[in-house]
Amino acid sequence: MRLWLLPIGIALVLMLPEILVRLGQPPESAAEGLVQEQIAAVLAGEASGAGHRDRQKGVVRVSGTSRPLSEDYVQRAVAKRSIEQSAYVSVWNWQGIRQVTASARGLDKKHHFANSYLVGFRPFKTRQLWVPLYTLAIRKEYQYDHLQYSGLADIWQTSRQAFYQKRGDCEDHAILLADWLIELGIDARVAMGTHNGQGHAWVVAIVNDTEYLLEATSKRRISSWKALPLAALAEGYEVEFQFNRHYFWARRDNKPTRSYRGNHWVKKSQFIRS
Repeated sequence: MRLWLLPIGIALVLMLPEILVRLGQPPESAAEGLVQEQIAAVLAGEASGAGHRDRQKGVVRVSGTSRPLSEDYVQRAVAKRSIEQSAYVSVWNWQGIRQVTASARGLDKKHHFANSYLVGFRPFKTRQLWVPLYTLAIRKEYQYDHLQYSGLADIWQTSRQAFYQKRGDCEDHAILLADWLIELGIDARVAMGTHNGQGHAWVVAIVNDTEYLLEATSKRRISSWKALPLAALAEGYEVEFQFNRHYFWARRDNKPTRSYRGNHWVKKSQFIRS
C-alpha cells in the first residue's frame, strides 16, 4: 500500500501549481507572470490610453442647501491663492454645512472634486479581487509629490493617470485601486486621514458585508484576498473622510473609529459629473 502512496504524493506535488491557478490563488511565480503579461499588453497600447482626457467637471449636491457647489466656484476660490497654497487638499463648507466635500489640484493645475478622480478606469479585465492590488505593487512606485512636482505639496492623479504615471504617492495609489475594485462590483472607497500621525490615504473594500483595509502603497505581492487585513484590526489608521465615485462621507464626531459604516458616518454630498 505504501508503494502506491509515494507516486500519488509526487503527482499531487507536481499538480499543485496548476490546481492553485484554477482556484484563483496561483503560486507567486504564476501570479507575477500573469499580471506582468497583462500590464505589458496594456502598455503596448499606451499611445491611446495615456493621452486620454477624462471628464472631471461636475457639481456637488448637498442635502439641505438651495443650490449645488460647482467646480467653477471652487476654481475661482482657489485661483485667489498662491501656487503653493493651491497644492493642498481643500475641504469645503457650503451654505452653513461643514465639510461637504474635498477638492485637490490635478495634473492640469486645476482643482477638481475628490470623487472626479475616480473616472471609471480599469487597466484590464479580471475576476480576481487580488489582482488590482498586486498590479499596483508591480507597476507603481511610491514618490512624494513635493519631490515629483517641484516642491508642491499635493497633486492628484486620476485613476487612469495613476496607472500610466510610473510614480505617485498614497492618494494616487488609492484612487486607482478603489476605482478598479468598483469596476469589479465591489463597494470600495478612498479613505482620507492619518496613519501613525501622518497624512495618508488608503482603500476600504466591503466584501460579503466585511470591511477590509487595503494599503494601496504596499509593495507586498499578495495573491490571495484572504490574506488582506480586516479594517477592524488595522492599527494606526485614523480616518476622517471617505469617498467613492459618487458620494463623500465625513465622521459625525471626532471619536476614532475602525468602522467605515454606521451612524457615526454622515453622507455629506453627491457628486454629479457633467
